[in-house]
Amino acid sequence: MAIKRIDEKKTLEYAVAFHFHTSGSINFMMGNIMYQHIKTIYDERADGRGQNTLEVVYNYKKMKYEVLCLTDSKLAQKEISIL
Repeated sequence: MAIKRIDEKKTLEYAVAFHFHTSGSINFMMGNIMYQHIKTIYDERADGRGQNTLEVVYNYKKMKYEVLCLTDSKLAQKEISIL
């Protein structure tokens, strides 16, 4: 079984850090679901050990707003396509 290599510049984590804060609304695909970037929130942890990065998005498939937590390593490393 071949391991699929993911380009670091196509991950959700990279897009939040370098693309989303410079633009207003960005649509992107993650899997077969289309999302729209709304806001990125850097939430300070209560114990003082850094921040949780939260991405507020609009899910076009479910037609509702969602919050994606980027500290979840599986989600942060998912490959996306910016439209």
